[in-house]
Amino acid sequence: MTDPAGFPACDCAGRPPWGRLDDDCLVRWPVVEAGEWEELRQCPTCGTFWFAAWPEELERSPILCRALPPDAKRLRDVDRSETLRTYFLTQLEEHMGQLKEEKETCKRTDCGRKRMRGSAYCIEHLIARRFGRHMSKLDR
Repeated sequence: MTDPAGFPACDCAGRPPWGRLDDDCLVRWPVVEAGEWEELRQCPTCGTFWFAAWPEELERSPILCRALPPDAKRLRDVDRSETLRTYFLTQLEEHMGQLKEEKETCKRTDCGRKRMRGSAYCIEHLIARRFGRHMSKLDR
C-alpha cells in the first residue's frame, strides 16, 4: 500500500530507534535540514522526524535514528548524544561483546562509575574514547 505521493505505508512506529539508511524509500524522504555530515528527514506519511548521520566510515551508508527529543524539528534542536546512544551501545557491544558492569571502578581519575567487562573504562568513557567526549554523558 502506498500514500498519495507514492511512498509505502508508514512503518515509523515499528521501526527500531536506529538503522542503516539503505532503504530506497527512506532516501526519498524529504530533507528538512542538512548539515555537513547529518540531515534531518521527515516521514512524509506520519511526519516523524529522523536524524541521518555519517558518524564513522564514509564508505558506509548513513545511519537513521529517531530524532530526540521527539519534538525536535531543526538540527539544532536534536540531542545528538541521546539520539545516537543506541547506535553507540550497539557498536560497542559488537566490538566488546555483551556490555556488563564489573565491580571495579573506571580507570579515569575521579570517575567513580563501574568499568565495563573487558575494559578499564565505564560506558561513558568508552563512548567518549570511541565517538568523542561530546557524545557521552560525562559533562551532564
